[in-house]
Amino acid sequence: MTELPPGTPSLWIVRRKRPASGAELVPAEREQLASVWRPAELDDVLGDEEYEVETAEVVDAAGTLRYRLYGWNYGGGYLFPPEGLDPVAPGAQHSIEHRDAGQRPLFAAMDRALKAGGHGFQQPLDFCWADDACWAGL
Repeated sequence: MTELPPGTPSLWIVRRKRPASGAELVPAEREQLASVWRPAELDDVLGDEEYEVETAEVVDAAGTLRYRLYGWNYGGGYLFPPEGLDPVAPGAQHSIEHRDAGQRPLFAAMDRALKAGGHGFQQPLDFCWADDACWAGL
């Protein structure tokens, strides 16, 4: 599939940061990242340059926060809602995993937002949406 799926939203990645401690995060970011990294202490992870943890906000055309994007070395990545601990899509080995076929428009939008550049987010995350094989069996 090369044409965007119907209903693909327009999303942008903004406010990318590379925090060195939890003090640089808003409460939702701290809670979400701490839940992913448990039992490790979040400040220990963020302070370890080897991980290069990145955070960013994903907004719509009106600038409304829709998602929080996280990525780090070794291919880890997560897409979370603005609040809450249930990820929209987790990832490993640079590949973000989908849960159902209804996520395809979102994955297309995230792929487009990452490829747009200019946002500073460096982790190479793959939101596989164009390959029908990624969606077979859902």
